[in-house]
Amino acid sequence: MKTTFAIETSRELSSFSFYKDALYAFESVLSKGLLRFNSDLVEEICIGLICLSPKFSQFFQARRPKYYEDKTLKFRGSVTPEVRMYKCLTVDFVVDFEGYFKLTTKEECLKFLALSFIDFLKALKYPGKLKKFEKEKLLQAVKDIFIENSIISAHDGI
Repeated sequence: MKTTFAIETSRELSSFSFYKDALYAFESVLSKGLLRFNSDLVEEICIGLICLSPKFSQFFQARRPKYYEDKTLKFRGSVTPEVRMYKCLTVDFVVDFEGYFKLTTKEECLKFLALSFIDFLKALKYPGKLKKFEKEKLLQAVKDIFIENSIISAHDGI
């Protein structure tokens, strides 16, 4: 499965490089790991990773998960005016900013992101067209990816 990330953060996270490093490491580990995951219904997952401070989060509204079976989206004035979305699931993964911002190392941040993402997948309400999607298989694949990369252990309450 192809994985695409759109990362939006508050500028407070720029004060220490390990916050951003952890976000990009999380993106890399998950993108590479999910390439091995195959599904008949979903070939691509687009994840909006949102980590905004309380003063900026008031301007952001998380969108519901959306599934595109086969649709061409048009964007006026864009470099790519048409984008074909084929078997694509889009989701917004909102990270608890205050919980993330109080961490002090890249490893703690990665573990926080991994456990938060696992909880996110457990609670995710998939669009109706994905009733037969292998949700548990995806969740297990994500857990295995994090365990293989030593981000979490099998005993981390997952």
